[in-house]
Amino acid sequence: MRHDSSLRTLIELVKLGARRRLVPVSTSQLGKILHLTQQGASVRLLELEREGMIERGRVGRRLGVRLTSRGYDRVSSVYAELRGVMNPREGAEDLLFTGQVFSGLREGGYYVSLSGYRRQFENLLGFVPFPGTLNLRLTSPAQIDQKRLLRSMNGVFIEGFEDSARSYGPAKCFRATMGDRQRGAALVIERTHYDDTVLELISPANLRRELKLKDGDELSVTVHLER
Repeated sequence: MRHDSSLRTLIELVKLGARRRLVPVSTSQLGKILHLTQQGASVRLLELEREGMIERGRVGRRLGVRLTSRGYDRVSSVYAELRGVMNPREGAEDLLFTGQVFSGLREGGYYVSLSGYRRQFENLLGFVPFPGTLNLRLTSPAQIDQKRLLRSMNGVFIEGFEDSARSYGPAKCFRATMGDRQRGAALVIERTHYDDTVLELISPANLRRELKLKDGDELSVTVHLER
């Protein structure tokens, strides 16, 4: 399939609401939007499904379509590239992450509550974090590469410290917006059990409660890079 036709179809499916959930889409409806015959639209969906860009299922008695993480990465990467060209300054200040919420080792509450870290979060980020981190599992190569990229970028540096028990490593923070409305920060931690398939988040709010999240839910996070 030509890349431009693939991208155009994915964009139109996002417009129809197929970003986060199965949305009823008929091939005749999609064909009119894309200026294709009904058969042509059906072939287009089959090709996208075969490429792992979409998944299909039933919504009541109708066919439903939803973008996969791979499909959305295709759309978001082009969006980021175009935004960077149209507005280089803005494009350099945001990274979009999308991942699945999961329960981690439940150590985040302990670490972010340590006074050596908590004081720095308050002074440098302007908030005291809720005692716990929200963990996102990044599944696509593009998202994992973005997480690796954060390690080389300038963020808000959190110094390591020592207490009577042990030493604690440094970290970097990047201001972030979760779910389009909750402020907080993404963490890049020097000493962590997680690799770059995981993005750890802190916020003054209990993100699970405020955003009504449970394990397996998908969340989008905009990370704002330092100028």
